[in-house]
Amino acid sequence: MNRKELLQKAGMAVAVSGILSTLSAEDHDHSGAMPTAGKSKYAKAMMAAIHCKLSSEVCLSHCLTELGKGDKAMAVCAASTREVISLCDSFVKLASQNSSFTKKLANLCIEVCEACAKECDKHANHHAVCKECRDSCLACVKELKKV
Repeated sequence: MNRKELLQKAGMAVAVSGILSTLSAEDHDHSGAMPTAGKSKYAKAMMAAIHCKLSSEVCLSHCLTELGKGDKAMAVCAASTREVISLCDSFVKLASQNSSFTKKLANLCIEVCEACAKECDKHANHHAVCKECRDSCLACVKELKKV
């Protein structure tokens, strides 16, 4: 494992732990019991959004590397992953608060994830990272439609 991969994996681990903290914060009851995200009515959608966000982070990093090598075809893919990262993160934050805007944001997130999946599909045969991003976006869409 090279330094870049180590930093990416460490960053993802930190992101996951922070997101899991956010998910469990709503269930905090001071009783001494371990909080869980399973009580949230949005738990499955939040987990799908977390996975989608992380897959998009990895895809974005890959796109930027390819752009640095001169592959300009990855520019639109990079832009779409940035949008997914922002929307999925926002969805998790609102859903974990049981916000009245969760459904509206879920609908926007669906639109952005579908667009990203479509863009990543163009590169899925050549880049495994793009295939993973596409698949996680489609899984996220499936869960968000249930919100």
